[in-house]
Amino acid sequence: MKLVQSVAIFLPLFLSVMVVGCSGNAGPAEGQENAAAERRDAIRRLQNPREIAALGKIVPADEMLELAFETSGRVKSIYFREGQKVQGGDPLIVLDAALEDNQLKALEAQLERNRLEQEDARAQQKYYEEVLEQQGQTYQRLKRSVEAKALPASELDRIELDITNSRNQAAAAARLLQRLEVQARELRIQQEEVRLRRRQKELTAPGEGTIVRWEVRQGATLNAYQLAGEFAPAGPLLVEAEVDEYFATDVKVGQKAIIRREGYTDTLAVGQVVFTSEKLSDKSILSEDNSQFEDLQVRRIKIRLEDGSRLLLGMKVEALIQTNEKS
Repeated sequence: MKLVQSVAIFLPLFLSVMVVGCSGNAGPAEGQENAAAERRDAIRRLQNPREIAALGKIVPADEMLELAFETSGRVKSIYFREGQKVQGGDPLIVLDAALEDNQLKALEAQLERNRLEQEDARAQQKYYEEVLEQQGQTYQRLKRSVEAKALPASELDRIELDITNSRNQAAAAARLLQRLEVQARELRIQQEEVRLRRRQKELTAPGEGTIVRWEVRQGATLNAYQLAGEFAPAGPLLVEAEVDEYFATDVKVGQKAIIRREGYTDTLAVGQVVFTSEKLSDKSILSEDNSQFEDLQVRRIKIRLEDGSRLLLGMKVEALIQTNEKS
């Protein structure tokens, strides 16, 4: 009975082994040739790839500019959001300038008062100069009368005293006018200094371009020359990408590239490799935390795009570099 059970168990196993063995022996030469061909194709693709994938991000062809104030203050208004396009001279951020505005109003009032005082001094000077001219004519007439013995000499003494007084008044008005003119120049210098400080409270776009990012928010306090944001000048776009070290020598300047969204198959742009670094790098440009890439060796490249209208600055993309090498 036990023998029958053993045979019943062993027989199916034996038959299955025989079937597998027979199928494996069918055409051994053909199977080995196929495996060898696949290995040769894989090695050939690795050594001479037709297409190399590289991860990268969209950057402006010109270097991005750092935006900062020359003075400190509290952020009053931010006029543009990240990603918005601006024109040269557009106000981007304004710091609170209440102090400078009040100083300008006070200086304007002082200049207006100075202007009125100058008008009074100028009028007084003109008045006494006219009085002097009349007194001079009177003096000459009296002098002729005194010389003709028609009047006593004391008459000349009185007019001479009047002339001296008028001359002193005219000189005093001239000195006052001079002091007021000096004061006005000093006030205008102060005014220009305050206006300069006032202009420093306004950050304007250095040219046509795009706000890449802000490092501040409304109501925050900024120090002088503290980074406020980044600005990308208008112009053509590039892809800064990284090629794995195993394919680093296969990428060359002039090769065509297809740009796609990372993880997608739709083509967003085409371009050409315009730069390849002369050495491998240990750090990745694609992550703020480079510690996770510290063992990665990459070759950095740049791809100039023919039309980047469908791409955004900072977008992560995949570049398929066409080596045009036939296997």
